[in-house]
Amino acid sequence: MAFQSRQDTTDQRLLHAPLPRREFLRWTAVASGGLLIASSHGCSQPTAENPASGSLAGKRIGVASPHRVEILNDLYAEMRREAERSAPGVEFVVVDGENDPMKQLQDMESFISQGYDAIFFLAPPSVGLDEIVARGVAAGIVMVSHGASPATGATQNIVLDQHESGRQVGLLAAKWINEKRGGQGEVGVLGNSADPLLELRAQGMKDGLVEGCPAAKIVAEVHGHSIELGASGAANMLQAHPNLCAILAHADDPGFGCYTAASEAGKSNPDEFLVASCDGTDMVLEKIAEGGIYQATWSYLFPYSATAAMRDILSALRGEAIKPTRTQIGRLATSANIADVRRMCADPQAAENQQYFADTTILTYSDVPLESPQA
Repeated sequence: MAFQSRQDTTDQRLLHAPLPRREFLRWTAVASGGLLIASSHGCSQPTAENPASGSLAGKRIGVASPHRVEILNDLYAEMRREAERSAPGVEFVVVDGENDPMKQLQDMESFISQGYDAIFFLAPPSVGLDEIVARGVAAGIVMVSHGASPATGATQNIVLDQHESGRQVGLLAAKWINEKRGGQGEVGVLGNSADPLLELRAQGMKDGLVEGCPAAKIVAEVHGHSIELGASGAANMLQAHPNLCAILAHADDPGFGCYTAASEAGKSNPDEFLVASCDGTDMVLEKIAEGGIYQATWSYLFPYSATAAMRDILSALRGEAIKPTRTQIGRLATSANIADVRRMCADPQAAENQQYFADTTILTYSDVPLESPQA
């Protein structure tokens, strides 16, 4: 795959900047406003043999990413694979918002001004976001949100079953405390106050814990979305509450940080300590497979969400109507079923896996549009 800037010069410091654990989509950062520009392999302009009416070659899809975390790296990589498979020649461009909500909105504005054909975004709710979405839709741009909260007026909102997925993780922790600690234990929670729907996920964890193990006590709650914030938050909780027996994290990246901090604090026995989270990233599935203290994650089966998102975007670019709402559900991943979950997620494009796109325990569509919490 070739990567190129729209400017003649690039910032060499960015070209050699360290990337996350997995090389970020094998893409090269360039200086043009932080854009990560990817020209799809085999990209060609419409010709007589490849008419515009029968091909999406030359169409541009922009992704306004909030930041770099493992789950998003995996999501974008799977979207790119589906685009290459089903619509060769489509250009797929990712912009890193660098944890700055204002920059992310500016990135979306830039895509609109440059005449992109579709914009995929994961942004926190705001009046400004809804206004940008409205401008994009009015300009004929396919606007698809996969944020924790929906965006009013988007062509499609992809949402997660936030509370229930969190509740299932809480119930798992409750079962573990009942079995390993006689129903007594101190628990820490790593939440995210930046988005009301992510707060709902953390609340689901707490609700499930209380439902399944009423005597368990939540003694600390901190917030953060990254591995680093998860590690520092967990270290603080462990220091303040040395009898902590479990940490529940709203997402895998901070959950991995919690795992790291707990391991550094000497927690290694899965009969004595538990870490669980939500997302289903490869790095966490690998830890669960080891049989250690990282014992569960709610897998949203994001490879299927990414593939379905790209298929719907491409359908919309062909002028086909797509459903305004999709809910991604998933399933709990533990050491008992980890092999099945990993095998299932390895290749969502495989013929034998197409059945899962019609499985309502994995994803569902609705004709009812969603609105932003700001509405």
